[in-house]
Amino acid sequence: MAVPPLKLVRWFIGIVGGVLVGLWIAVAAVSRAPVLQKKLIDTLAEKLDADVELANFDVKTFPTFRIHGDNLKLRLKGQRERSPFIEIRHFEVSGGLFGMLRKQRRFKSVDLEGLVITIPPRTRDDKEAGVKTASAVDDGPVLIDRVEAKDAKLIIVPKNPLKEPKVFAIHDLQLESVGFNRAMPFIATLTNPIPEGEIATKGTFGPWIKNDPGLTPLSGTFTFERANLDTIKGIGGILSSAGSFGGHLDEIEVKGKTSVPDFRIDVGGTPVPLETEYHAVVDGTNGNTYLKQVQAKLNQTPIEVSGAIESQPGVKGRSVTLDMAIRDGAMEDVLKLAVKAKKPVMTGRIALKSKLVLPPGKESVSDRLQLAGHFALEQTTFTDPAVQEQLAMLSRRARGKKPDEPMGKIVSEMRGRFTLRDGVLRLDPLGFDVPGADVSVSGSYGLRSEFVEFAGTLSMAAPVSKAMGGGIKGFFLKPFDPIFRKNGKGAVIPITIKGPREKPKFGLDWGKVFK
Repeated sequence: MAVPPLKLVRWFIGIVGGVLVGLWIAVAAVSRAPVLQKKLIDTLAEKLDADVELANFDVKTFPTFRIHGDNLKLRLKGQRERSPFIEIRHFEVSGGLFGMLRKQRRFKSVDLEGLVITIPPRTRDDKEAGVKTASAVDDGPVLIDRVEAKDAKLIIVPKNPLKEPKVFAIHDLQLESVGFNRAMPFIATLTNPIPEGEIATKGTFGPWIKNDPGLTPLSGTFTFERANLDTIKGIGGILSSAGSFGGHLDEIEVKGKTSVPDFRIDVGGTPVPLETEYHAVVDGTNGNTYLKQVQAKLNQTPIEVSGAIESQPGVKGRSVTLDMAIRDGAMEDVLKLAVKAKKPVMTGRIALKSKLVLPPGKESVSDRLQLAGHFALEQTTFTDPAVQEQLAMLSRRARGKKPDEPMGKIVSEMRGRFTLRDGVLRLDPLGFDVPGADVSVSGSYGLRSEFVEFAGTLSMAAPVSKAMGGGIKGFFLKPFDPIFRKNGKGAVIPITIKGPREKPKFGLDWGKVFK
């Protein structure tokens, strides 16, 4: 069917008019490229209080309208740090033509390549003033609908110039409703170096505090999945964590939970489940972490922890200093973690209070770990029937009973003070009680060598003659009863315990006997 000539004319005029309008807009935009470049530099300089460098700036109108730029660098006013505060290798801005040409420009998206953000140490200590500034800023206009950066880096420079900066690799960062005077929603994924694992986080960031970036507020939630604890030499397991955070870039309050179903240390033989619920504060200026409260559970044993993970002047790495307390725990949970054995050596209840120090270094955790404290074991029974029978025999002799007299279940108690350093556990003193006998010894146990070496005394209720069961042996030992009778006890005998953990040798300390 033929098209009326008048309709063809209208189509022709419409098409030509649309092309002319498009060309006019494109020419206007291109002609305003220097204006846009200057506006960009002036805005960044004003809003971020920074000196701005921009190597290349280009406006393209075909096939879509885009702005390209290269090597954008921003340095804060008075910045001492060599690295720029913000460095972008390449950026691309896209948006509607009319949005770009109007006075209050609003862009649809900005894509960034090679983004590096370096947070310098705090330039002033007036934190309260910074907080008031952040809370007083109104929600400003949206300048960019979406900002996306791939493979970016966040570098936090510590106050101490001798310390290395803390570097986070951010694989994917997305910001929405971006503006200088507003809180901006964000989503990010990044790699945590130690322990190695992926962190996924989302929340809000801003408004920007240009005089002190460290006081810029942020808040959100995070998940930390399948973190490999094997990247910390000396321990192992797969950690999962989730929680929330809030505060400012230089001081972030974190609350969360962690779970390690297979936690282990390199001197132990059995992985044990470990769960924690924690409240910590992270100082973003130096990376120090302060554990306000940690409620941990090692299998079924609750542990209370507080302390700090801090850098030390002139030392590479961070020191861990913790106060730990077990008020009523299962001894087998602790022994599974620390002793190589198919089953726990003993069972019972444990109470413990200890100071833990883990200095930085390349050595294994078990070689660097330092402990000092005291403990008490109650309702203790040994899992090896032969050991239990020896304890029953000791109890019989100590009370002057016959060797075949039934004893029932022997429950012992243990207490003492301990220190751990260089992989060697020292106990001074160690007290061990069974019905009728008290053992008090001092000595050491090698975590790696599993070698036991103790010396001390065995105190018995019965004298030596009765401890040997009476009879002919008792008759000949009766003259020695006064020699060993001491401190109201029937006998106090110097003893030694020495040898491998599985088969230690018990004996008399003859030197002390003759002395």
